[in-house]
This record gives sequence, structure tokens and C-alpha cells, in this order.
Amino acid sequence: MKNLSLREAVKLFDVSRPTLTKALNSGKLSGERNDKGQWEISPSELTRVYRPRSAEPASRGNVEQVNFTTPNISQNADIDRLKAELALAVARAEAAEKLAQERAERIDDLRRMLPPPATSTSRSLWPWKRRR
Repeated sequence: MKNLSLREAVKLFDVSRPTLTKALNSGKLSGERNDKGQWEISPSELTRVYRPRSAEPASRGNVEQVNFTTPNISQNADIDRLKAELALAVARAEAAEKLAQERAERIDDLRRMLPPPATSTSRSLWPWKRRR
């Protein structure tokens, strides 16, 4: 079988072009440069390092889509638990706001009940008088 170019190798094997170039430069994958300076790689060498691309890429996409739509029971349980915790936190926050409002109203009522502060006549700072 003839050697493959980088472009052909990317189409036939499950690997990207930068990955192939890096493997060739590092020596992980052996290949030769042709007279144009492009890499040529033996298919057997590619098979040794990388797996071939599947024949039906459209069906592979459908399988992945099915996997994403299947329900995950443990995640659903976590979601339900978090929803319950959120509802409890919201209820606590509402109760705390209601209590704060009631306390503010009670403080206002008590302030209204207090007698107004007595106005003092010019009183000195010292409680005793200084006699001259």
C-alpha cells in the first residue's frame, strides 16, 4: 500500500493534523518527507499508533445524541435535593424579612410611647455650683 499524506491520514484515522505533525516531529510516529517537503506516512505505522476512523460518522453522532438525552437518576436526585434546599432557604428568608418588619414596627410604637425629652434650662456642665 502506498504512503499517505497528512491530509489523507487525517481523513482515514481518528487524529488531527497538528497532532500528527507533533508526533512526526517528536519521533513517536515515523514518516518520510517527499520531494515537496510534505510528510508521507505508512498506513501500517498510523495503525500502530492511532485507530482508524469509523465508517459511519453520521450514526456515531446519533449515538452520542441519544446518550445526552437519557436521564441520569443520580443527577435528578441531586437536582430534586437542591430544589428542596432552595425552597427552604427562600421560606427562611421571607420569614426573616417578616420578623424584621414586625420588630421595626414595634420599635416605632415604643418610640411614640416615650415621653418627649425634657428641655433643660441653662444648666451647667458641672452638677455643683461654684461660689465666689
